[in-house]
Amino acid sequence: MIGQSGIRSARAGGLGAVVAAMLRLCSAQVLIALFFVASAHAQGATVTLPAGARVEYRFDYAGNGTTVRVGFKSPGATNVSMSVYNPGQVALLQRGEQPQPVGRGSASRDYELYWQSSSREGGTWRVVIENRNNYAIKFQLDVLGEGINSVAQIGFTFLQSPTNVASEGGRSYLVVNLPQNVGLDPLRLLIPPKPEMCTRANQMPAVISQSIKLCPGEIYPPLKIVGNNIALFVDDLRTSMVTSKGRQFAVTAEGSNIWIDGLWINAQTDPQDLGAWLCLYDECQFQTQKGAVVLRGSTRYGGGILLKATNSTVRGVTVKGGTIGIATVSGRNNYILDNELNDMNGWGSFNVSSVGTYFVNNQMHRANHACTTPDGQKYPSGCETAGWVCIGCAGNQIISNKCELSGNCYYMSGERGLASNDNRFIANYCAGASANCFEITFSLNNLLVNNVATIETKTNTPCKYPFWVGGSTVFFQNNRWECAINADDAFNQSRDSTVVGTMITNLDAFGKVPIAPAPNVTTVPTGSPMSARTSNQRGPTMMRFPRGDAVELTE
Repeated sequence: MIGQSGIRSARAGGLGAVVAAMLRLCSAQVLIALFFVASAHAQGATVTLPAGARVEYRFDYAGNGTTVRVGFKSPGATNVSMSVYNPGQVALLQRGEQPQPVGRGSASRDYELYWQSSSREGGTWRVVIENRNNYAIKFQLDVLGEGINSVAQIGFTFLQSPTNVASEGGRSYLVVNLPQNVGLDPLRLLIPPKPEMCTRANQMPAVISQSIKLCPGEIYPPLKIVGNNIALFVDDLRTSMVTSKGRQFAVTAEGSNIWIDGLWINAQTDPQDLGAWLCLYDECQFQTQKGAVVLRGSTRYGGGILLKATNSTVRGVTVKGGTIGIATVSGRNNYILDNELNDMNGWGSFNVSSVGTYFVNNQMHRANHACTTPDGQKYPSGCETAGWVCIGCAGNQIISNKCELSGNCYYMSGERGLASNDNRFIANYCAGASANCFEITFSLNNLLVNNVATIETKTNTPCKYPFWVGGSTVFFQNNRWECAINADDAFNQSRDSTVVGTMITNLDAFGKVPIAPAPNVTTVPTGSPMSARTSNQRGPTMMRFPRGDAVELTE
């Protein structure tokens, strides 16, 4: 029997005008690539797959127990998945269900993604390739084996409608399409006018107080924006760069209605923070043989962008290096969209007291490192790193983000009484997290819908826990938990880690439940379940059952 469980994700990528042009040029090329063969060696032609797109192939297999080999070849490609479905699973797909694939690709000597096995199940099989990048890739798909009768490309779609720009009445609007299957309306944001002339690095003011466009090929020192209704645009060719070193940010912005668009940022982590335990808070104390050691943390670490603003947008930014990709502090109704915040020393997106903000279509991969704490403890990974962090946050929308190989992927710690309540996690993807894909502790009324926690296929690294929800009340619906620790054990272990009540309400048990409108939250939480930690009795806990029945127990 062919053996591993599957992977699934949703990722929108690319800007509207670019994707539209790609679709006209590339989708035709993909569709022309239809091929039928009656051979044991079905090697495909090179095909272009646009950003955020999915292509499907079928192959007929005799089910005679011979080996099937499926290889995806695209030199240098990352953020791509390959899933294989057997005939029984294909039937479920055709009925609109979402079965786990029987196999998925992982790296091999000759292919970026490769899978092989044998089976006695004959019939029509399916291979699905998903490009989760915000750029197009070229690839070749080979389906090989003595039992293979024919191979054909049968479908091409976007994983999700990409972000696009619409013009109306002489104004431009950024339209961000959210997952339609959960009933979310698109975001529609007015794009401020872009200056015609650029400002060179040696002409940049100490404080930016009006809209500015960077110049091609220029390298800029750290920039500071203060005020309202100010935009900062990358040059049209996106060849300019903003830099920072050590514990400073490349861009600091304070005010309201600030728009930061398309920047390329090169940050350098302070040497003292490399391989260090990181402090999520203003300070963390460690008791050592020489006395107490105090670490100063939070946004002091520096990195890409520090946003202290309301009604502001950061979109299409790439941050390389540094400890933090994008940080927000006391933000209200902001939009953090389509940013690439990979390989951070600490956190891709770091947020304190954020309310009503949309975090959509961001990449936050490989925020993870080993460390030694001040009291001498050594950890091979984690060390408080995470793709996305929010502390003392409320009413935020975390939608269609991607996180691979980070310590935690999505992290809301309610320690110190800093609960994060009434947030919604929708259609996010986590792969290969060394600790937890979703960690939400000592917080209330957070909703997780259509999220995926699974193995990272490039390195074949499983996620450890799909979630950790000690001391929290959460709502789950239609999530896919495929980590080393199963969902039941994850619930039991996180529940047993604290005397504070832990509750999961499984909405799947009640059929297709519409997602309620986001709560109208205007302030950060002022209360926390942490107050129950001082009790000698375990608080009320909610036990989950397969049918979704819930029984409240006090132990």
